[in-house]
Amino acid sequence: MGGGANGGPPFGGQGPGGIGSNGPGPNGTVPNGGPPPSGGQGGQSAEGPTRMGLQLGPPDQKWWDDKSFAKSLKLRPEQQARMDAIFDQNRGALFSRLQSLKQAESQMDEISKSPNPDESALFTQIDRLAQARAELEKARTHMFLQIRKEMDADQLARLEKHR
Repeated sequence: MGGGANGGPPFGGQGPGGIGSNGPGPNGTVPNGGPPPSGGQGGQSAEGPTRMGLQLGPPDQKWWDDKSFAKSLKLRPEQQARMDAIFDQNRGALFSRLQSLKQAESQMDEISKSPNPDESALFTQIDRLAQARAELEKARTHMFLQIRKEMDADQLARLEKHR
């Protein structure tokens, strides 16, 4: 999940920023919704670690709204409009899951900074953090599977070349 899917909301300035950010990205997107990557896989970006897991589209921002990228995929305006609608339908769930992740990360920081951290509490929080990450990834994947259904086989093949 045009704004940055790893950044702020491609939903008009409200909603999540990228994982680890404090608000919407410059183009209003949520985690992993946007334009083609400019660098290689792995490592760190200004917004945090580069995604290396399941990729259903280019990371960050609403890549289908990026004029040059949309043109390279030969996306039609009606497809882009449907993709925007899918994003809008999913943004609440994405935002909620991102907030849950941030809360779990914050709680983990509190526990781990304790002078004598409780091992049991740490392990419990690790599980909560992993679950929050998984829920965000599932929501993001659900949205991108819906978006990909709007594309034809040739467009999907072009998209695959950009990964």
